[in-house]
Amino acid sequence: MSSIALYIHFPFCLSICPYCDFDRQATGFDRIDVYLSMLERELLQYAGAGETVHSIFFGGGTPSLMRPEQVAQVLASARRTFDVLPDAEITLECNPGDADLEKLKAFKSVGATRLSFGVQSLDDHYLKLLGRRHSSDEARQAASWARQAGLPFNLDFMFGLPDQSLAHWEQTLAEAVKLEPDHLSCYLLTLDERVPMGRDVARGRLVLPVDDDLAEMYTATCQDLAAAGYEQYEISNWARPGQASRHNLTYWRDGQWIGVGAGAASSYAGRRWKNTPVLERYIESVKAAAATAACVEDERPDRQTQMVDYLTLGLRLREGVSLGDFADRFGVDPLVLLGETGEWLVSQGFLELQLQLQLQLQLESDGTRLRIAEQHQMITNEILVRLEAPIADYVRRETSASQIAAR
Repeated sequence: MSSIALYIHFPFCLSICPYCDFDRQATGFDRIDVYLSMLERELLQYAGAGETVHSIFFGGGTPSLMRPEQVAQVLASARRTFDVLPDAEITLECNPGDADLEKLKAFKSVGATRLSFGVQSLDDHYLKLLGRRHSSDEARQAASWARQAGLPFNLDFMFGLPDQSLAHWEQTLAEAVKLEPDHLSCYLLTLDERVPMGRDVARGRLVLPVDDDLAEMYTATCQDLAAAGYEQYEISNWARPGQASRHNLTYWRDGQWIGVGAGAASSYAGRRWKNTPVLERYIESVKAAAATAACVEDERPDRQTQMVDYLTLGLRLREGVSLGDFADRFGVDPLVLLGETGEWLVSQGFLELQLQLQLQLQLESDGTRLRIAEQHQMITNEILVRLEAPIADYVRRETSASQIAAR
């Protein structure tokens, strides 16, 4: 029987980082208790769904601002609503500056099974530039406390920071490995021009590394983390064996998830929607009799969108996409779907076909898989965008054929 993931959004932050465009706020702290009460009410509307949950992720915002008893209360509501598996992965995002050993032990005692620290850098200069509340020493201490508390943990880092050199990034990786994380997420800094850092880059006040330097940083990431014993399983994620994020794999394998809270997104039962990120609107909408949050996005993806999303998400993974699983779901071989474009991408070495055994990669199915070649991961987005046109063409032909047959 398939299971789903559950995402819980806690939008409150003590300060807003100048690069961040997530749904968050640094006000309204007096409304936290009311907000969590409404979040639980929204959660309970799914009580009749009969779903099994394999992972729960507390994201934000800064969920580590929650008291352990508040986390326990939300988890209790989740367990009343869903059949939460005994071995479910329960992750809580944590600001290193909020951590202390007793609090982390308390998070574990109420049900958390792993932590994710938004470190971003181990250089105090860059931490200040990024508007982070913690210092490099506090980040190192938080990692040590997580280990002492017996909680596996992830460390988030950014590369491609203003004026950052390859040597600086490799030093960051070396220092990160010394902290013995179970999981590492290394993201290229991307900036929206609407956020302060994005405006500074647009105006020339900050200068980002050029593409060739970014490619060298990414290559170094893959090589250095592999040498340290980490397995890359997604374009930006590495883990010790057996420590890949089960929750995030749900997204990349195009599984189902339900999100609750202001700004939370969901993909469930053929529908995708996003709750309003406006705190008071969220609270008032859930207070209503239906206990349903107001939405700012709501759609039922068509066949073309579903196929594009399945491929573009799955190809971010090193395991790639199973040709058989795709055909079972959509009734067409993806190589037939992609036509000449797919043939060209394979012949030029951008995509590769591999026969991979289930026992080797702990996959759900055997068979031939399509994936992006390791040396071309840095241009993943450029490869994926080429898939959209042949899929659109195939769906148009398919639709036209069915209309003719129906006459």
